[in-house]
Parts: sequence; C-alpha cells; structure tokens
Amino acid sequence: MRTIDQNVLDQSIGYDEYHAFIEKFLSQSHYLALKSIETDTHNTRLNLIRMERLDKTARMTAQTRLQMAAIRKPMIWLSITEAWCGDAAQILPTIQKMAALNDKIQHRLIFREQQPAVMDAFLTKGTRSIPLTLFLEKDSSKVLGHWGPRPIELQHFVLENLKQLDTIPDEHEHKLRFNEFQTKVQRWYAKDKTYSTQKEFLETLKKINL
Repeated sequence: MRTIDQNVLDQSIGYDEYHAFIEKFLSQSHYLALKSIETDTHNTRLNLIRMERLDKTARMTAQTRLQMAAIRKPMIWLSITEAWCGDAAQILPTIQKMAALNDKIQHRLIFREQQPAVMDAFLTKGTRSIPLTLFLEKDSSKVLGHWGPRPIELQHFVLENLKQLDTIPDEHEHKLRFNEFQTKVQRWYAKDKTYSTQKEFLETLKKINL
C-alpha cells in the first residue's frame, strides 16, 4: 500500500486557495508575452467560469448526503490537478461539495507538474491523466484508493475520440476536430449535472469499506 510523503501534503492547498491561485494567474497573464501560455490562459479563464458556476449550482443527491454522513474514518482527499484542465474544472467543485458534507474529510489539491513522482505512481493506461483524487487515511497518509480522471461513460468517449484524432494528419483539420471534441465533452458534463461523478466517486469509496 502506497503512502504519500508528508512533504507533498505540506505543499498541498485547499480549494479556496486553488481558486485564488487561478484568479492571480489570470490577473497577471496579460503581462506575459510567451505564446506558449496563450492556450493555457484561455482554457484557465473558461475553467474559472465553469468552477464558479458549479460552486453555485451543483446539487448533491440524497444518496451522496447519506453515504458521506456515514463516513467515520478521518480522511484526506488529495486531488491532482492543473488549472488549464477542463475535466478538473467540472469535477473538483463536486468533490469539494462532497467533502464539505463531512467534517472528517479534508480536500487538498496538488499540481501535477509540481509533483511528478506522485502523478507517475497513479497513471491511467500509462498516461498522466487528471484530475485524479487519492483517498488517504489521515493519520498514516496511506493511499486507500483513488478515482479519476472522469466518469466511465465519458472516459470511453474520450479514449475513442482521441484514437480517431490520432489518425488525422492535417494540422488544421486536427485542430478543428479537437475543438469539436472538447465542446462535446463539456456538453456531456452539462447534461450529466455532476450525477455520474457523485455516483462513481461514492462507489469507489464503498470499496474502501469505511
């Protein structure tokens, strides 16, 4: 059973700090002239809007409230993320709302690029897919399980589409198809209303036998 080093936890931040980090990045980004950050800045700005919307509108199901109330073991939920990640913007607000239902749960976040050793210990089919949330026993920091990067139905859709995109050699057409694909992913999240995330996250918690 893996254990997360205390130094990693010391460098983690809370959800409100994560919000503040994104806002600070966006307030400073117009001073930066590097073209390499333009896409990340655009995506991050969209993600902040998505997160703020879900912070206000996402509703926890009755089953979520019941199961969260039943947890007795103190835990840390450690989410691996990056501000530019569209899936993280759709999922992290839900995880935060779930954690807030039980005072024995702490939700902490780390950045993938700052913690490569942690990320590489929990690859998804060999890829550094995020967001990924690790369930830690609070006292020992042992990893009891993990969930991510996205609900199963959407994961199948994403993998199939990425496989198809890899067959498109023309750069312009590839960009168009990739943008269409990203739009479909965001529409899936909007239609699902966080229910799949809640359901599958809870199913993973059940396997831990809390």
